[in-house]
Amino acid sequence: METLQKNRGKVRLFHRLLRVASWIAAIPDRVTPPPFRLIQIGSAFWQSRALHAATALGIADALGDGEQSSADLAGMLNLHEDHLYRLLRMLAANGVFAEAPHRRFRNSKLSHHLRHDHPQTVRPLILMHNSPEMTRPWTEFLTDAVRTGATPFVEAHGEELYPYMDRHPAFDRLFAEAMDAVESVTGLDYLEDFRWERFERLIDLGGSLGSKAMAVLQRQPQLRAVVFDREQVVAGARAHWEGKVDASVLARAEFVGGDLFGPLPKAASAGDLYLLVAVLHGMGDEEARTLLGNLRGAMGDHPATLAVVETVAAECGIDPTVAAFDLQMLMGTRGRERTESEWRALFDAAGFRIREFVPVRTFARFIVAAPT
Repeated sequence: METLQKNRGKVRLFHRLLRVASWIAAIPDRVTPPPFRLIQIGSAFWQSRALHAATALGIADALGDGEQSSADLAGMLNLHEDHLYRLLRMLAANGVFAEAPHRRFRNSKLSHHLRHDHPQTVRPLILMHNSPEMTRPWTEFLTDAVRTGATPFVEAHGEELYPYMDRHPAFDRLFAEAMDAVESVTGLDYLEDFRWERFERLIDLGGSLGSKAMAVLQRQPQLRAVVFDREQVVAGARAHWEGKVDASVLARAEFVGGDLFGPLPKAASAGDLYLLVAVLHGMGDEEARTLLGNLRGAMGDHPATLAVVETVAAECGIDPTVAAFDLQMLMGTRGRERTESEWRALFDAAGFRIREFVPVRTFARFIVAAPT
């Protein structure tokens, strides 16, 4: 089969630069005295909690494009001035916000991305990852889970992540917004590294509000798309995109509510491409096999293609970012970041054959598979 990769040179350069960045990021481990380095790691939550507080308080929005004193900000937001000043000073010392004389602050290159109106805002991600729902499993249940093999989120909340979201709409909305904001971290350049032009219809399973599908449709005028997610997620998706994308693009998209373990959109031709982006890493092997088997049934006799966008962990010497993603999966789900051999075993057991691992300009790869 001919490769589905594009922009091979750009992809190689991206991963070369990523390796350089990882080497630079590891410098503190090599030059900092071990006791002090351990204290740095052990107290890193101070920074994350300070960042969460500033995000929840809307400080970046209040600063906007200007400069304000901590006193003026405190008056505007009804906050304690000296506490606010000390919070901002600590964050500015770490590059979040910029400090000027006389207790004045402005947004920095980093803090602009905490604003509601920034096109690459990470605000929902900061709020979601630092929410009580997500932090309590880390702070109270990780140690015991390592002893028992339990899922910390379940131990903290009495049920698994998705059933919990079904019963807590505010957190469900925050989670959906955070997943939609992931592209602010990954960017969308990686979408240009895959040959979408080989296909006629994209079926984005677990596609949230459809940000990836919309980005692909804008680049590929021959494609139509189905965005499939839970009913409460996709209910307002079309309204979300009205005025944000051209009407002709939105006209090629269909939003369908349902359950990944229930009836899925049926394949209509060999030109259908099913897409699963960062879905299977949140599932244990048994659950993932069930979903893949359900998908195999939806394909029927049509030789449709499946593209799974996930990290492929090294068998030894895992990338620190991938390792962090993996532990987050351990905290909230039965899933994991899988190695190549684990991906092959999973797909084989579910009746799929992996055709290609396509490197793209992000941490993940496109894992392209077809039914056996």
